[in-house]
Amino acid sequence: MAAISYTPTFHHVAWEDRKDRVEAAGPNGFNVRFNAIASDLGQLSATVTDIGAAIDATNAAPPPQPQRLSFTPTLRPTGLLAGGAWSYDRNGVAHVTLANTGVANLTLPDGLRLTSVRVVGDMQRGSSHSVGGAISLARTPIRLVVPAPAPEPLAVNDSFTSVGPFDLQIPVSAPRALIDTSVFRYVLTATFETVIFGTMSIEAVHLTFASPS
Repeated sequence: MAAISYTPTFHHVAWEDRKDRVEAAGPNGFNVRFNAIASDLGQLSATVTDIGAAIDATNAAPPPQPQRLSFTPTLRPTGLLAGGAWSYDRNGVAHVTLANTGVANLTLPDGLRLTSVRVVGDMQRGSSHSVGGAISLARTPIRLVVPAPAPEPLAVNDSFTSVGPFDLQIPVSAPRALIDTSVFRYVLTATFETVIFGTMSIEAVHLTFASPS
């Protein structure tokens, strides 16, 4: 914040009895002196305004900060491509060695807007055959109907084949970004595809949220 200061410019020179004549004009007249006083008062008013603005800025609420939810998902096989189950090492990293689709139900902060999805992990192949993965975050309407309503994707990377560490930045569908836990439940799905065997691990999922407006 810039320094706020006020320097008076008017300095009164005392009149002397029976020497100075009262006059309106001239360098020692009332007009000059009162104009100088008015100028000082204007400068003082501007300084007070600056002080008020500085106080208001100090008291203003800080802008809302993004919120981040970081976790390693607890993935359970769905029965689709369920050749192997997800396991967890002592550091909490999720691993799978055979073809598998795992799902994790998520509890997300109601009323916030999802702005980004990041998934960090690793994928390796056991021989010369290819491996692939897919990650999605979806919401499903809470309705007791048969058949169940189809999931609505929020963020999807439906195919990545890079071998080695991966750091996925998955865009969020803006029309579905607002979290509403009274209407929807939220599910993270991770799929590992391999012909024989390999490994896929997920170290962390980062979800970033902002205020709804």
